[in-house]
Amino acid sequence: MLIKDVAEKYGLSEDTLRYYERARIIPKAPRKPSGVRDYQSKDLEWIEHALCMRGAGLSIKALS
Repeated sequence: MLIKDVAEKYGLSEDTLRYYERARIIPKAPRKPSGVRDYQSKDLEWIEHALCMRGAGLSIKALS
């Protein structure tokens, strides 16, 4: 799944997903040979977990 599709699915911006990777809130998504992020189901589970924790009030600092 491409980053734009993931962003749309979860109501996030692509920049937010990239930031979550840089902040180590979610693992880096694997990339296609072209360098484009290619999110798999395990990556989506990490995003869902991060969103759940953020929804519960945890800060970015607490998650990283």
